[in-house]
Amino acid sequence: MEPSERAVVPIGIPARLVRATWTLLAVLTVASVIGTAVSPLLLVKAPLLLVVLAPDGRHVALVAGRVDPALLTVVTVLRRALYSVGMYGLGAAYGDLAVTWIEARARRLGKALRALERVFARVGPLLLLALPFLTVCILAGAARTRFVAFLLALVGGHFLWVFTTIWLGTRFATQAQAVVDFFSERLFESTLVCVVLVAAYQFITRRRTARP
Repeated sequence: MEPSERAVVPIGIPARLVRATWTLLAVLTVASVIGTAVSPLLLVKAPLLLVVLAPDGRHVALVAGRVDPALLTVVTVLRRALYSVGMYGLGAAYGDLAVTWIEARARRLGKALRALERVFARVGPLLLLALPFLTVCILAGAARTRFVAFLLALVGGHFLWVFTTIWLGTRFATQAQAVVDFFSERLFESTLVCVVLVAAYQFITRRRTARP
């Protein structure tokens, strides 16, 4: 069973807000898939757009030497925080059902999530300063953490991670440029391979999750 809009939503969470949360996550997920699929092209031609679509750590590190660090930090933190807020919303809407669904789909992740849940019960949103992960955002929502406290800790945690990633990226800018040059010389071929790999991964993942 997948937690969806048809599931029982706790009192106090408007249905429109739940639908808006699902829409936000769907749009950002599609954007991330597209960005990853054409990442060689974007890495060479539009590095900042690559981060806007798919703010993965590897993308941030690769473009760190080619984009203004302050701008890159702001864009990456905001983009990551936006998706995290969506996950917080799902946690608030479905509570323990979201945790149970993750545990059923991925046993290892579910066990880790339960361990994080115990830690979160002790330290609260401060955990996000060290681990601004999506799973912790779900826990914060399920625990009905005050949104302001959640957001402050979340932005602080993302800032620390993004700052560290950009710092490492600038330290290894020469090596990153070699990767960019490699893709630039084989732009069509590398982009095509990446599109095929992402499409295959999505197909296999959906088939696995569709199994009872």
